[in-house]
Amino acid sequence: MIAAVLRLEAFLALALARVLLFSLPWSRTSALLGRFAAPAGTGAPPSPRDTQRARAVARRVRGMADRLPWHSTCLVRAVAGMLLLARRGIPGSGIRFGVRKEDGRLSAHAWLILGSEVLLGGEEADTYVPLADLVRRSGGGAA
Repeated sequence: MIAAVLRLEAFLALALARVLLFSLPWSRTSALLGRFAAPAGTGAPPSPRDTQRARAVARRVRGMADRLPWHSTCLVRAVAGMLLLARRGIPGSGIRFGVRKEDGRLSAHAWLILGSEVLLGGEEADTYVPLADLVRRSGGGAA
């Protein structure tokens, strides 16, 4: 029963992230999520308990995103993960944005981080040059 509720929560977070990203202007969505900072980590290292909980959230988001009838981009997954971490009161999460140039074309990627650990989007993260982090405001959260 609990597993079904957690999967439903991941589904709802992915759906909400998709709505936020594709229905609102980016300036409004980013303001809801936090503030931009230089890519340097998201603050103090998380506790082992928070790290374990955050990894479980990331597994559920990844698993649910792979089952959806629509494609969830790296940014949708990262926003959904950030919303769920904020809901649990886990501090230190952020979304890192990076770019790379390949065959004359610029591409972008977003990945969810907790402290210095990549939770979502890490498969490609090391091939991108980090530009900025979107980090939660201290003392508050997105959800």
